[in-house]
This record gives sequence, C-alpha cells and structure tokens, in this order.
Amino acid sequence: MSEALRVRASPLAALEAIAVIASNARDCDLRVARVLPVRDAYPLLNGQDYAHKTASLQVGSLGVAVGLGSSFCFEVDNHEVVTFLLSSGGRTRVRLGGALYGSSPEQPGLFLPGEAYHCEISEANGFVVTVRPERLASAALAMAQEIGADSVDLTVLQKPLEVDLQTGRSAHLLALLSNTLLMLDGLHAASVLELQSKALEDLICRQIAGLLIPRLVDRRC
Repeated sequence: MSEALRVRASPLAALEAIAVIASNARDCDLRVARVLPVRDAYPLLNGQDYAHKTASLQVGSLGVAVGLGSSFCFEVDNHEVVTFLLSSGGRTRVRLGGALYGSSPEQPGLFLPGEAYHCEISEANGFVVTVRPERLASAALAMAQEIGADSVDLTVLQKPLEVDLQTGRSAHLLALLSNTLLMLDGLHAASVLELQSKALEDLICRQIAGLLIPRLVDRRC
C-alpha cells in the first residue's frame, strides 16, 4: 500500500472532518509555519513516498494541531510560544541545546520552550499544542493560589521536559489532556467550540501546568 493510500485510510485521533492531505513535506512546512517559525521540512528517508494528514484550529489563545503520516524532519528557529507534544502512537526526537529529548507511546508527553530545535518524527501520529508562556504561567499561578502555595517555580517553562507514564499522577493528567483534546472533535462538529473555547483553553493550560509542576495538582486528582 502506498503512503498516500495508507494515510487516507487512517483516521486522525481527532478532527478528521477538517483534515487535509499533503503529498509534500514542504506543504507541512507551510502549515506548521502558522504557529512556529519553521526553517525547513523534508522526509526522514530520501526517496521515501510521502503523505501526511493534518487538522488544526484555535482554542482561545491556544493552537491545537493533530497529524499522522510519513516520517519527516523539520527545524524551528527561536520563537515566542511554548509547545507540548502528545504522542498518539508516533515517535519524536528533538535536538535542543546539545541534548536529545523525545516522545513515544511509552513516554507520550514532551514540553519544549521557545528555543530553536531540530525535530525528527517517525511514524507521525499525535497532537501539538502551542501557547504563549505567559498564558501558561498565569494558569500555574492561579493553581498555586488555589492550593495556598506561597510561590511557584516558573523557570520550568524555560526548560524541555519529557513526561512519561511512570507516576500515577502524570499518567492520569496525560489521559485527561488526551481526553480533553479528543473532546474538540464533538464540540467542533456541534458548532459550539467557540462558545466553550475560554473554558477549554484554561483547562488545557491547567493540565499542562500540572504535568510540568506536579505540586500544583491536588493529590485527590
């Protein structure tokens, strides 16, 4: 089966109704460039048959995208948003600041600050959430106030972080984030996403903040 046929036959984790198909990595370059300053994008293997399916939308101030398809690489310059990658089966390897970070089904979450990086995505399949760091910081501060914390270390928003399934709290929050992103499908189909966007934006920011700063999450969650 060709990559184009495989990708067309494979449903996205969400937002299949607004999906678009690309047959060239440069097309993905243009789509990613809407939220990140992409310098280049190309197939991971030379001569590889290439196809990619993507869908994206705005949820308040958040950018949310979901995609699947052929393996590819891209490079990103310094930028003004932070990014959370959530694997739905794909594997990502990011080279940032001389170190390697990744996400996979076993280690689904990867948080990236606004620094330049090189990214390789194998068996692409997952979500990308982008948000300005100050919006994420405001969610973290609100959560800290709610639990009576005197302070919260926001320097974590400037550092890459891999999030795995080893702790129950992380696994629970990753599942909640995934379920929240899956909700976008039904809300978009029912044409009520815009009405719920503010609440969803806050919920997603809180879930990501809880993954980055576990002490913000009530132990009862």
